[in-house]
Order: sequence, then C-alpha cells, then structure tokens
Amino acid sequence: MIDGDRPTSDDRPWQEDPWDRVRPDDAADTDGMLPDLRGYAREMLIGLAGIAIVFIAWAGWQVRNVATQAETSDGVGTAAESAVVEVEVVFPEGFTLAQIAARLERDVPGFSAADIDAVLATNSLVAPFRPASVTSYEGLLFPALYRVAAYETEADVLARMIEELRTRVLANDIEVAAQRLGRTPYEIIIIASLIEKEVKLADERALVSRVIHNRLELDIELQIDAALYYNAPAGVAFADLRAIDTPYNVYKYKGLPPTPIASPGEASLIAAMNPVDDPPVDDPRCTARNKKEKLEPCRLLFYVLADTDGRHAFATTYRLHQKNVVAAQAVGVLP
Repeated sequence: MIDGDRPTSDDRPWQEDPWDRVRPDDAADTDGMLPDLRGYAREMLIGLAGIAIVFIAWAGWQVRNVATQAETSDGVGTAAESAVVEVEVVFPEGFTLAQIAARLERDVPGFSAADIDAVLATNSLVAPFRPASVTSYEGLLFPALYRVAAYETEADVLARMIEELRTRVLANDIEVAAQRLGRTPYEIIIIASLIEKEVKLADERALVSRVIHNRLELDIELQIDAALYYNAPAGVAFADLRAIDTPYNVYKYKGLPPTPIASPGEASLIAAMNPVDDPPVDDPRCTARNKKEKLEPCRLLFYVLADTDGRHAFATTYRLHQKNVVAAQAVGVLP
C-alpha cells in the first residue's frame, strides 16, 4: 500500500521508526532512531580492555613489590634457614667419642664439639648395658651413616646413635652370647672395640676374639697395643706408654679396660660374641708345640702383625709367638 505522506521502505534507513519522523526542533538527528548496538558494544569492549590493562599493570606492580620486600627483609634469613633441611654424616667404624664430636661439628651446621661434650658430660642419655659406675659413653654410639635434620639437637643425634647400637646388639642376641661366654653385654662391647682397633682383615676378627676370650679366662694380661694408645698423649714412644699407670695399660693390668676404646661396627660386635673355636690338635699351630707344651690344651693365646697388609700370625705358646715376632722383624713390619 502506498501512502503519500510516508517514505517508502526503499527510501529509509533500516533502523528508522517509520512512525516517528525527524522534527526540525529535535536535539539530535538521531531522535527517532533505534540505538546502534554494534557501536555501543565496540565502545564497551574498548573500555573493558582499558580497565583490564590497568588492573594487570597494577597487579604486576603489587607482586613485584611483595617479592622485593621478601628479598630485602625475610628473604636472606629464609634462604639460610631452608638451605639445610637434612645432611648426611658418616661415622667410620672405630671412631672415638672425640672423633664423632669433631665429625658432627664439621658436617652439621650449628653443631660444635664443645656442645656435644657438654651433652655427654651431663650423663643424662640412657645408655644400654652400661654399669651404673661408668659415666663414659665411649663405644656406645653406633658408627654408621646418619641423616641429621635441621631441627635436631646434639642430644637428639647422640641418642639416636645409642639406640642404633642397642638395636643392633639385641638383634644379634648379645645377652645370650654374653651369658654363654661368661661375660656381661658391656664387656662384649669392650671386646668388640678392641677387635675393631686391632684387626684390619675381616677373616681375623673371630680369631682375635678367641685370643682375647682365652687370655681373660686364663687371667693373662691382654697386652693389646690399641688399648695402650687410647687417650694417650700424641707422640709418646711405645716404651714410655707401657710405663704409664693407667687402667687402659693392659700390659700392666689384667682383664679388660674399664670402657670400650672406640665405637665397634657390627662385624666386630658379632666376632666378640662368636669367637672361633680353638684349633684341633692336628692343626700346625698345635703340632708345632714341643712335648712340654703339649701337656696343656691347644689354645690361641698370641698374635702379632705379620705383613704390610695387616695380617697377623697366631700362636698357641709364647715360644712359637716369639718365632712369629722374629719373622715379622725380618720382613720389616716390626722394629
């Protein structure tokens, strides 16, 4: 239908309201027009993008500011505290208390040998098998690899080492072995410490153990050099050491020294609990005895260094032992 007063559909914009013509007095030429939604949407997106850029920049500045404050105030301390979460410390078999304290001081940040000595001096750590009359912890700290956490104290680590010894010896039936051998568990630990310091080759541990047990049974001085050197002044000649009056001078006094002389490893502990049997009568160490010597049971009673590898020669009589000494001097392993 055609109306002469209205424009046709081909003459008006798509958004124009055909019933609302533009009047001369309209404030804008858009009056009577539907909003341009695409234009509005574009403007809104531009505005939101600007806000997002400003927010991201502000957030980034805040993060950098917090990080800078952490580095300048708490950063150094936090890094230092978290730098050592756990450290590994190795204590070789045969270490003394003094060596254990020095190793802890060297490898564990914040530990000192003086503080460790102070903890031990309080005598407050529970020590298995130790007689009430003994206050030394020598030989009661098991030598092994330990992981020390940053929160642990010197007392914590020492207590763990003592507990490890208790666990190991009980697992090897030390109480049963001690009763079988006529010794206390503490005496077994002392014997193990002597073996640890005297023996270099694994297959000789039980042999030295047999010599020690035999000499104790016969009430003969042990004459073990390692005991003589325990806590001795550095540089003192062997002949002078033998003259020193100390309970560790087992040339001068019979029986065991009053405490272990080092921390024995598990192999030496097992050897102390399980000495080998004495040799049978047809063993060369028995058949080499003379007629008079054969009147006594054939027992291992002596040993002496035999070569540069640390091997020993064992004897059943003093006369045969002296022959081994002469042979050792001939090859240069004894003066």
